[in-house]
Amino acid sequence: MLFWRLVVGTPIVLFVLGLCYLDVLVSQYGLTKEIVWLPRGVVLIPPYLICLYFLTKEFLEILNTAGLKPRRSTVYLGNLLIALSCWLANVVQQYQLEVLKDAISPRGWQWASTASVCALLAVAAGIILSFAAEMRRYTHPGGVTINLAGAVFAIAYLGLLSCFMIQLHMAYEIGALLSLVVVVKLSDSGAYAVGKLFGRHKITPGLSPGKTLEGFIGGVLFACIGAWFWFVIALPYYDSMKPNEVIFPQTPTFHWLFFGVTVSLAGMVGDLAGSLIKRDTKLKDSGQTIPGFGGLLDIFDSLLMAAPVVYVFWATGIVCPGYHL
Repeated sequence: MLFWRLVVGTPIVLFVLGLCYLDVLVSQYGLTKEIVWLPRGVVLIPPYLICLYFLTKEFLEILNTAGLKPRRSTVYLGNLLIALSCWLANVVQQYQLEVLKDAISPRGWQWASTASVCALLAVAAGIILSFAAEMRRYTHPGGVTINLAGAVFAIAYLGLLSCFMIQLHMAYEIGALLSLVVVVKLSDSGAYAVGKLFGRHKITPGLSPGKTLEGFIGGVLFACIGAWFWFVIALPYYDSMKPNEVIFPQTPTFHWLFFGVTVSLAGMVGDLAGSLIKRDTKLKDSGQTIPGFGGLLDIFDSLLMAAPVVYVFWATGIVCPGYHL
């Protein structure tokens, strides 16, 4: 298992880093001399939408195993609408800011304050579509309520929570998004490695038998190391590569430590949330898409739950205080 995680995980990490670098390059400098402005996320959003499709597919299969059979097309469409509305609202905001520069524009401020509202409207649209789909296929009593519950669950869990990842990148640049990925995945790796090597005391034997107290401590320690590396080493180095751009303010020691511990705990809750769903449906993995990991949901479950927590840290200025684009 560890061998396959290293063999498969390393190319995935390199591929994601390559996409992030290309997204920064394209959004800052354009594809050609004639195209001088492209929005952030223009490179990352297409592969993310593909991932969201397969995440939704895996989750619908899990729901199907549990006896929930929502109309699949409405769940796919709802999650697509949520992700695209969140991204496009930010794109419009950034375009106006780019064109208007320092000019005061009520419309620009309106978009700045309502980007998240667009995502909420898309969630509402997804819920309404789910009701409409169940109305159309209704033939007899029984099953409608539980199918609606499954649809809304899939839309909120995958579509709404994933918006925070999009918002991190669009509102605070790639450094914020990668702070989520680096800390959560180092926490996952640390918990797995330390638990395998030294794990003795199980903490959730019924829910996830592999989780141990030693692995929990290892995950938190690795997350703090990841937070130190990202906020003390990586972001200042990234700033040095773009001296004419807005820089990331220095994060105080206690703040990045607090970030590491809190985000690690949120990621572990997300991992256990994924285990809860799988155990309830008697599944070991969410799928067999990725050798050594299982399905995409097995990779994203910790990120989904930690993303809102990371967003709060950036939005409140606990990390990189005073930073704005």
